Amino acid sequence: MSKLLLSHKPEAGVYVLVIGESQNRAHMQAYNYHRATTPWLDSMKNDKNMLLFTKAYSCHTHTVPTLLYALTAKNQYNNIAVKNAVSVLEVAEAAGFETVWLSNQVKYSAWDTPVTSIASEANQQKWINSTLGESTNTDYFDGKLIEELEKIKITDKMLIVMHLMGNHGSYEQRYPKAFEKYDGKNTIDKYDNSIIYNDYVMSQVYKRARKIPNFKGLVYCSDHADAIDKNLSHDAAQFDFDMTHIPLYIYLSDSYIQNNSAKYKSLEKQKTSCLLMICYLILCWAF
Repeated sequence: MSKLLLSHKPEAGVYVLVIGESQNRAHMQAYNYHRATTPWLDSMKNDKNMLLFTKAYSCHTHTVPTLLYALTAKNQYNNIAVKNAVSVLEVAEAAGFETVWLSNQVKYSAWDTPVTSIASEANQQKWINSTLGESTNTDYFDGKLIEELEKIKITDKMLIVMHLMGNHGSYEQRYPKAFEKYDGKNTIDKYDNSIIYNDYVMSQVYKRARKIPNFKGLVYCSDHADAIDKNLSHDAAQFDFDMTHIPLYIYLSDSYIQNNSAKYKSLEKQKTSCLLMICYLILCWAF
């Protein structure tokens, strides 16, 4: 994609995009859930630098189509062939950014390989999950990715993507024993425990990212949700709108807000708008 040209040169900065998995915002304290599942995000949501979007929706209920649409120019509203759809990583590299992909997802399977194809464009890559095939097993909890974030080569222009295993079933496999706040005897308890651990992981990503020189911002969104309250996962064959109710939030540094006041105001206005086009939100945010 070296022939891809941009009409302008974005300013230097380090941007972090974290992709969650199977997280339903209705089970997050920051979105008024009755359990204290997201204490960090709840403490941050009224900070002027944090933009919590309340009406973001995934455009599918499976990881491959949602991330294909979220990370490339291909979407549900156009007829662009996948092979011709430029990705967010390719745009970043055309703009002179170093790109990084850190993942706890399975690298090669029918559920993951198309996303791996997008990730393969990244200049720096680290996959900590050695599982192959149609499995949701992992070698490590998502917190291991914080260690990998510490190891990457830092430059002054970067797009760092972190792909979590997040809240994918089996839920009890997503968190260490120390995060078992609820007894785990039913599915809701297990799911909520995984949400608590996800909030902790994101608090650590936030702390680490803010220490990176020239850090500009952090975006978090889940690929899709699970219809957990209806005892459904995210199988499109049993579609329910709860499967699309994803969290989305953006943290922006003071320097970003000062230098991009128009973008900040536009993003702020969209906090309660219905959002489906995450790819273009990311492109406008960073590039």
